[in-house]
Amino acid sequence: MRRRLTKLGLWLLVVLAGFLVYLDQVVQAGFGVDRWRDPVRFYAAPQQIPVGLGLEAAGTVQELAALDYRQVDTEPTEPGTFRSSATELDIYLRAAAVSDSFGDRRPRRVRLALEEGRVLEIVDEREGRVGSVALEPRPLEGLYDAHWTGRRPMRIEDVPPQVIDAVLAAEDARFLYHFGLDWSSLLRAARVNWNAGEVKQGGSTITQQLVKNHFLTQERTIWRKLREIPIALALERRYSKDEILEAYLATVYLGHDRLVGVHGLAEGAWVFFGKSVSDLTLGEGATLAGIIRAPNAYSPLRHPERALERRNHVLGSLEELGWITGEQAALARAEPGGVPHARRAASEAYFVQHAVSELAEAGLAPAELSAGSDVFTTVDARLQDIVAQELERASRDLGGAQVAVVAIDPLTGALRALAGGRDYLESQYDRASRMRRPVGSMFKPFVALAAVADPQSGVTPATRLSDAPITIGSGTTAWSPRNHDDRFRGDVTLRETLAASLNVPTVRLAQRVGIPALAEFGEALGIGHPPLPRLPSLALGAFESSLVDVASAYTVFPGAGIRVEPFSVASVKAPSGVVLHDHEPEEAALAPAAATYVVHTMLEDVIEEGTAASLRASGLRGALAGKTGTTTDQRDAWFVGYTPSLVMGVWIGFDDDRPLRGGAAQLAVPLWGAIARRAFAGAPPEPFRRPGEVEVVEVDEATGLRASPECGPSRSEVFVAGTAPEKDCREWTGGAAQVSS
Repeated sequence: MRRRLTKLGLWLLVVLAGFLVYLDQVVQAGFGVDRWRDPVRFYAAPQQIPVGLGLEAAGTVQELAALDYRQVDTEPTEPGTFRSSATELDIYLRAAAVSDSFGDRRPRRVRLALEEGRVLEIVDEREGRVGSVALEPRPLEGLYDAHWTGRRPMRIEDVPPQVIDAVLAAEDARFLYHFGLDWSSLLRAARVNWNAGEVKQGGSTITQQLVKNHFLTQERTIWRKLREIPIALALERRYSKDEILEAYLATVYLGHDRLVGVHGLAEGAWVFFGKSVSDLTLGEGATLAGIIRAPNAYSPLRHPERALERRNHVLGSLEELGWITGEQAALARAEPGGVPHARRAASEAYFVQHAVSELAEAGLAPAELSAGSDVFTTVDARLQDIVAQELERASRDLGGAQVAVVAIDPLTGALRALAGGRDYLESQYDRASRMRRPVGSMFKPFVALAAVADPQSGVTPATRLSDAPITIGSGTTAWSPRNHDDRFRGDVTLRETLAASLNVPTVRLAQRVGIPALAEFGEALGIGHPPLPRLPSLALGAFESSLVDVASAYTVFPGAGIRVEPFSVASVKAPSGVVLHDHEPEEAALAPAAATYVVHTMLEDVIEEGTAASLRASGLRGALAGKTGTTTDQRDAWFVGYTPSLVMGVWIGFDDDRPLRGGAAQLAVPLWGAIARRAFAGAPPEPFRRPGEVEVVEVDEATGLRASPECGPSRSEVFVAGTAPEKDCREWTGGAAQVSS
């Protein structure tokens, strides 16, 4: 009998030892490796500081602050610091191991020489004089962990001691002295639960709460509690109190800011108080500590009075424990109880949603990436913030209409900003990439480009087109297009046709190009889903497309005839540093550079004297071109404008297809201008470059032939080299020169 008991005891010891080893492995796998590390962290593109940039207007110092750089009074001597003066900006850049397109970088100093706030020269201590310098990528707001989550990286050193004390007072005053379990609390909870006949009270320590959040479910059952206890003991045995507390403070759930879950004190500090966790006051720390017990009931966003009462209770607990004085408690109670920080607009969420879809298509769904993976996106964080802020302002005047905005780098295809609606927390439907709407006049520049690019067509900006009634087809298929103002102007040039967005001459031009050829050109541009309709109405954009596709089609103009495929993810790195994905730009040469430039000059006229002339009147300067589009009954307002380095498109409309209270010139253009004025502020001037195969010739306004002093008024016109008229106006024998039927 004794031998049997001894053998049984040995077996029990073996089982217990195996169980303890198993628990240790579970704890290390779930906490030691992943613990509070970001599931998948998304980064913005590095902000570039080129020679010629106006630092104040471009918000460079604010970007340094957003990256947690510290300003010093003397020459920077450690990474993450900078010194600013009227004549110099010295930055000690941190190491950065990011996307392959950016490269791994060691810490180094750079010095920017300034004149009236503008960068005159950049000297890198390793590379000497350079044309630009890049800051490290800024982490985007929130994380993606199968859903959008608000959480910021945080170290325990970042949290003021008085805030830590507030959390301990509220949740586990004996945390520093127990080994994962507080037996007195457990016994008290057991008595309450026995009397109630169900689990009413947990008696959990901070360690147990961490176990519940990281290893178990949120169910309130005895079985879960029994599993929680040994894991908590194993966690305490394996890790220090500081490590456990840091993980808890960095991940504790603090409720929802509408759709976005708020996790961790660092995120809570920004959402509820608009400040860094290191700047929290005692009263603010007590507010956050008070939320933990019941986030929905004590949320300052939903129940400010309850939150205030709970805050004061936490302060009372601190005073009773002797951790603060009565005077400190009184001062903290005197702090305002409201939440001064407005709810965020989740400005980057549409972009991240788009990037997640792109990753999934590449076989790299974020939910399947290892914890700690880094996704380096193309978004310009400053531009994206500006877009979100201007959408919020514009939405007040749009009568409930929805808005979408897209910005693309025309040289690479990198998406610099994307907003699929007024507010992601209101609606997650991405109207920028998923919604398709009638294109309308936005297609007209491509009709012109198809004609000018065809050497057999003989079409130039001076070609005169008939703006007179026309009927195509017969019987039930007869179609008679009309201009938007129901007027006919006689003979007009192609330049005048595009500037005034005339329908009838555009249809005549499309007939000359050929509808099948025009449809193939549109499909190559990626505008609309193929096959495009082989109908005359194609010339007027009688098909649907997304804003992303329309904007990317317009990259052919600043891109000298090359269209780039838009993308939002530059690269993905595993926690080991292995590159899992590195984007290779995709581009297609669709038209000769000279022909593209000629049509581009017509789009400059839209800004200078056409439907987007209000941009100049509002003070926007620099190289600009673009096209407006308003569809039938003002159901859609489009505007795509571009500079040499950015194409930005705006769409405004109702989800239910109701008419708007205005067209593109009244709605889309002003919003585009509001974004552009801030986005381009401080940027060095950059002109559109004219290719060598282009010539400028003086032509007679009345005939389109070469000008002569003996004829009437003339103007300068741009031609593909060799296509300018050979005859001059004195040789005109009557009729319209270069008329297209």
